[in-house]
Amino acid sequence: MRKTLTRAAASIAAVGAIGAGTLVAAPQAHAAGPGDLQIIGGVNCTFSPWGPNWSDGPQWQMHRWMGVKNVGGSTMHKVTITEFGGPTRWVPANKERKTKFGDLQAGQTAVLFSTKWKGCWPSSISGYTISEQVENPLNNVGFWQNVRRAEPKGGENGKQELAPTS
Repeated sequence: MRKTLTRAAASIAAVGAIGAGTLVAAPQAHAAGPGDLQIIGGVNCTFSPWGPNWSDGPQWQMHRWMGVKNVGGSTMHKVTITEFGGPTRWVPANKERKTKFGDLQAGQTAVLFSTKWKGCWPSSISGYTISEQVENPLNNVGFWQNVRRAEPKGGENGKQELAPTS
């Protein structure tokens, strides 16, 4: 009986030591948080001096833009932005970040709608973003507007479409 108790105590001590060694040796797992898309945008009216965008001198310019930012902790796939009453656009591939078409890494921003106009007038831009993963939908819809009015030099409005960036 005494030998059995001694063996049992030794077995329990060995199992306890192995278990404690396993807990000490294994680092704590840190899983990335889920992805979370946040729509961003604006309608800005600024007075711009001479520059590469406009050759006919200093004047008022209006910039309408809308994009998406991944404020979560993991990559989102098949990310699109749709302008209300307008087109749907996919996030472009990015060679520097090594992302595929439609992918948006954690912390990455993509501006998919960007236009500049000569002059300033009441205008707005609105839309929503979505992906194939389930995420917080409360920050996926946005609306921005401008109420300022400023006539362009020469009274002629000109549109300049800017390429999507990511």
